[in-house]
Amino acid sequence: MSRLLVCCLIVAIAATGALVITSIVAFPERPGPPPGNPGIPPGPPPNVQAVAVIVLVTGVFVLSWLAVLVAFARDQILRRLGEGGDPERMRELLTEVRAELATDREREWQMIAERLAEYGEQRETDGYLNGMRMGAGGQSAEENVRSLRRPPTPR
Repeated sequence: MSRLLVCCLIVAIAATGALVITSIVAFPERPGPPPGNPGIPPGPPPNVQAVAVIVLVTGVFVLSWLAVLVAFARDQILRRLGEGGDPERMRELLTEVRAELATDREREWQMIAERLAEYGEQRETDGYLNGMRMGAGGQSAEENVRSLRRPPTPR
């Protein structure tokens, strides 16, 4: 068992104890009036602060046991990888995965650079056409200024 699993297990057991103690303290069994006795007023209203504490402790309880499950699964995966045998083969696999990730990252950066270049050209053309329209003065813009190319299709 790893240290992470042991620590998570200790916290989970403590959270379980805290939940049991809090539920006993927050909701003690009080005998109420017998049903059907109209002469006795009902008991005091429920303690809302106790309910809030119970909700908080229950959240810690659930999260701590979830952490135990995740740590246990992690330990099992690491043990299976360790039993897999050859550490050299594992290094080769990791190197291949890293190379594939680097290739994918480079391809994505290249696509982004191409899109930025298209955007820059489009902005430059728009600026040129705006300048020509402003210089045309009172004449209609459609007669004097025509777009050199179609705008790129949206992706």
